Amino acid sequence: MLTSGEPGLDYPDTGDIVADLRQQIRAAVDLLAQPPLGSLYRALVGEAQHDPLVAAALNERFIRPQAERTVARLRKAQQQGQLSPDFDLDVAMAILSGPLYFRFLITQEPLTHEYVERVLDALLVGMTPRP
Repeated sequence: MLTSGEPGLDYPDTGDIVADLRQQIRAAVDLLAQPPLGSLYRALVGEAQHDPLVAAALNERFIRPQAERTVARLRKAQQQGQLSPDFDLDVAMAILSGPLYFRFLITQEPLTHEYVERVLDALLVGMTPRP
C-alpha cells in the first residue's frame, strides 16, 4: 500500500467551502469503504504504532499530503471570507480528521455520509465568520 500510487483525494474548488469539504470527505469515506483498502489502511496505521519506519512512510505518503491539501483549501476559503479570519486552520484539520479516524480505527463504527454531515455541522459552527 505504501508503494502504490496515492489515492486521488484532491479538493474541488467550487467557491463553496462547505460543498468542497463535503465532496472530498465523502470521497475519502467511500475510498476506505472499498475492500481491501479500508482493512489494509487500518492494519497499516496499527503497524505504524510499533514501527517508526512504517509510521514515517505513512505520514509522508498519506497523512501529511492530505493535511496540507486540507489546510490549503481552508486557507483559500478563509481568504475569501467564507471562514472566520482568526480560526486556527491546523486545529480545523485536526477537528475534521479526528472524529473520522476515531470512528474508523477505535470504535470501528461505519463511516457514513450522514456522519460526515454531523462532523461538518459541528465544525462549521465554530469556523463561520461572526458578525
